[in-house]
Amino acid sequence: MEELIREKGTPLYLQLADELRKQIEEGILKEDERIPTEKELSDRYNVSRITVRKALEILTDEDLLTRKQGVGTFVTGKKLVRNLNTLMSFSQNCIQNGEKPGTKFLSADIVTAMPSDVKYLHIQKGEKIIRIRRLRYCNDVPVMLEENHFPRKFAFLLSEDLNQPLFSTLAAHNVILKTGTKKIGICYATKEEAKELGVKENEALLYMWDTCADADGNPVYYGKNIINADRYTYILQLDVDEGAK
Repeated sequence: MEELIREKGTPLYLQLADELRKQIEEGILKEDERIPTEKELSDRYNVSRITVRKALEILTDEDLLTRKQGVGTFVTGKKLVRNLNTLMSFSQNCIQNGEKPGTKFLSADIVTAMPSDVKYLHIQKGEKIIRIRRLRYCNDVPVMLEENHFPRKFAFLLSEDLNQPLFSTLAAHNVILKTGTKKIGICYATKEEAKELGVKENEALLYMWDTCADADGNPVYYGKNIINADRYTYILQLDVDEGAK
């Protein structure tokens, strides 16, 4: 049993939060590792479960711990931070965060355009498009299921190494991405998505619609990305509209 200092003047739940925070920072409790249960912590430190619960709430609010219903409480894994104000590739984003990007090529084929492709790629109904599916990794951990749709003129991509960054591959063919739009929502993992991303079926995930165009405003691709929210954080910087009343 590990005793906390009961006459220190600092509430026990804050002492326990400090102790667990220290263990996380020193790597005693490792990323993605399940920590002891409330009862186990209560017995170990000789405190009430209410005290344990308050300490865990503090660390959860600090994003050091993540609670998963029916599974337990885990040390939060390191997240990628993505600034939505800047257009960049997944690989560039990983490198900017000091992490190692990775790609697993899943499939590439030619299919008939769906209504969304007609809308976002500015093509005609019934036209063929290039569909590329990949699984993206950060430090060998799966983070994003990526599906990008390109107009038929980008068929040259089918002969490229699609484990390499797409932005670089496009640039090698003098296709420079200039502008983009993103729309973010929530979805729930299908059986296939859960298997690829290493999450539970029906777990909440981020869903991102993504479009990019070249310097002339011509659509280059329309993307649909399924993202493990435990691994990704998006930031949007806003300025006050001085003219707003």
